[in-house]
Amino acid sequence: MRINFVGDIGLFQKFEKLNIDPFKEISLPDSDINISNFEFVIPQEKKKFFYDVQDKYSCSFNYLENLRIDKFHGLGIANNHSVDYGFEGAMDTLGFLKNKGIVVFGYSKEPGYTIGKFQQGEITLAIIACVKKGRWSKDKVGFGPDTYNVEEICKTIGELKKDNNHVVVYPHWGTELLEIPDFSDTQNAKIVIDAGASAVVGHHPHVSQGIEKYKNGIIAYSLGSFIFIPEEVLGHSEEKFNQEISICLNIEFSEQAIVNFLPVYYRYNKETKIPQEVKSEDLNEYPKYLNDNIYNQKLYHTLVRKELLKREIYSIWQRFKSNPVKTVFNYARFIKFKHVLKLLPLKK
Repeated sequence: MRINFVGDIGLFQKFEKLNIDPFKEISLPDSDINISNFEFVIPQEKKKFFYDVQDKYSCSFNYLENLRIDKFHGLGIANNHSVDYGFEGAMDTLGFLKNKGIVVFGYSKEPGYTIGKFQQGEITLAIIACVKKGRWSKDKVGFGPDTYNVEEICKTIGELKKDNNHVVVYPHWGTELLEIPDFSDTQNAKIVIDAGASAVVGHHPHVSQGIEKYKNGIIAYSLGSFIFIPEEVLGHSEEKFNQEISICLNIEFSEQAIVNFLPVYYRYNKETKIPQEVKSEDLNEYPKYLNDNIYNQKLYHTLVRKELLKREIYSIWQRFKSNPVKTVFNYARFIKFKHVLKLLPLKK
């Protein structure tokens, strides 16, 4: 069994305006199965669930119906945008994907995990998709994406291993725009592999992060954004190229183990809006930089202050201008002390 894992698929309104089918245009390595995180909900009627949902972050339902989205065999829905248009919007999206024959996982009204299950020959594989808690969480709205809870994930891995050769954990985690993983995530990735997972394959930061082996498993902390238009994101900066780089992680499984894995690098083409494969040696040792700095927490905190804080201040200001009261209320509810801690210099 050979599987391609890529990161985020964001069907921006811009694709529709330019009449681009990104699924038709992309080229993927040879595989039996292609998996991605489906980032944006596409409702039939755009009834926003949150005050600050961006119109440009979602195309029309009619446009979606004509895309070659079935190039992907499985799509995780556990992410921070899956509640943008409420339960009805999510059901529109999930229903459409399932009618296309796509395995959809990581979203429900029930506690626990909705598993993506795949089989090739005698090899079976289960995928647990999950996202860190936020305003989109099930315990807040009564439905939504499956929750990143290490204890529950480990328990679920044990149950799935009884009937599956492999379990892959597919988390939406990390800090946006940072090439260094959150330290707690590096520790939790090892915990779930110790619990029996064959691989941990992350997404959400919209930039790529490092890849490492751990015991018999593989950990890819972030694959970056695959089908995506970086310049459409609120507060985007043209100064750095890291948002243009994504990874397709091609993993070959036998019944007993991971036989081989290959990270295939892509670079976003600003003209075509399509990711194009690029040789790792043409990236000026950028993949090595990512791998070498997985545990560099000093750099992590530096980047939070230098890159993320600037983007967040701009984003907050844009939201505040649109709706001051709701913006203040929203950030008062969801900003926690741990978020402030990220801004503090690491003393060593």
